[in-house]
Amino acid sequence: MAKGKKLETPVTLFASIEAEQHDTLRTIAFQEHRSIADIVRQAIDELIERRAKPARTTKPERMKVTSVRV
Repeated sequence: MAKGKKLETPVTLFASIEAEQHDTLRTIAFQEHRSIADIVRQAIDELIERRAKPARTTKPERMKVTSVRV
């Protein structure tokens, strides 16, 4: 998300974090002249991007069922 970009469909999110995490976020935001919300949105975007990419380079093999007990 670009700095200062207006959200298309904003959703308010509430999350409790440790005081140390908050202090660090405030420091980063101050150093970069950005809001804490903007820093958090960027972190979420980066996490989603990393998790959305497949970790494997090959297709997993399908499991073969050899017997079924009824």
